[in-house]
Amino acid sequence: MRKAFFIIIVFVMAINLPVAMSETGDAGRAGAFLKFGLGARSLGMGGAFGSIAEGVDAVYYNPGGLGFATNKEVAFTYHSLTLDRHLNSASIISPVRNEAVMAISWINSFVGSVEMRDSDRNPFGDFPNSNNSFGLSFAKRVSSDFSVGANLRYIQATLDIINAYTIGVDLGAQFKIKDVAFGVSVNDLGSNFVWDSSNYWSGSRGKEYTDTFPVRVRGGASAKFLNDQLITSVDIVKIEELAIKPYAGAEYWFLKDVELLVEDEEAEDEVNVVNVDRRMLGVRTGYSDGSLTFGMSLYYPYGKFNGGLDYAFLTGKRDEGSNHIFTVKVMF
Repeated sequence: MRKAFFIIIVFVMAINLPVAMSETGDAGRAGAFLKFGLGARSLGMGGAFGSIAEGVDAVYYNPGGLGFATNKEVAFTYHSLTLDRHLNSASIISPVRNEAVMAISWINSFVGSVEMRDSDRNPFGDFPNSNNSFGLSFAKRVSSDFSVGANLRYIQATLDIINAYTIGVDLGAQFKIKDVAFGVSVNDLGSNFVWDSSNYWSGSRGKEYTDTFPVRVRGGASAKFLNDQLITSVDIVKIEELAIKPYAGAEYWFLKDVELLVEDEEAEDEVNVVNVDRRMLGVRTGYSDGSLTFGMSLYYPYGKFNGGLDYAFLTGKRDEGSNHIFTVKVMF
């Protein structure tokens, strides 16, 4: 036989996203790997990112936020998880014409070294167990303070020699009023895995089973203070058939003055030197469904380029160990 296994008052002191996916209440449900959260910056804020939704993290938390992106951005994220689990992602966003933005993303998860045994309990190899999500995102700024967006995902899962595939849709919107922002998103619309084990088990033991992805709804609000250096945020998330879960976070940015060369709109072939503030060092903390997290960012702003490393530390529940999240990001 084969078997396998939103606004907050002050800086919230630390946070953690649940370490084991089983702790989120999503274990055994289709698409569980898409519920963990992605991006070290957003996870360092406890995953309360639905109304902030900046850059590549917007692809996961709220595609509506992509519409406000003005620069190209590339990011790679690595999760150091317990229990030999692996979760990685890569994303790229790019503004296109008419205040629209497109993005391409990939999310991969797998569990390594799951040993298979026969009916006599003799080992005979490892049990392949992996998931992939390939996404294409599009967002459009409807007005100066309102944007909408959507993700189209192709999701694939493998359990030994059994494969399942599905298409899913995420929808999102973001609205800004001066230094306050609101966001809402709905994820995993129309996603279903159809597992067919007729090629796995012989005879009548093979069956076909439909595994429906639970719909996930996120709503949140955030506010900026101190010339946008301090950002606070709160989200609430409702996953179908589960209780509402709260998420909150805050971050503070230390800035660096950078000189930019900008084309003169009146004099052709001439440029002006403009000084702007760019994010250099960020520190953050948050609260995630009963847990605490920390995080920080170190960027190197240089002219039109900015980027560096985001890091998040997630303290595990029930003494199951801590997690470390790393994101390498380049903005240009």
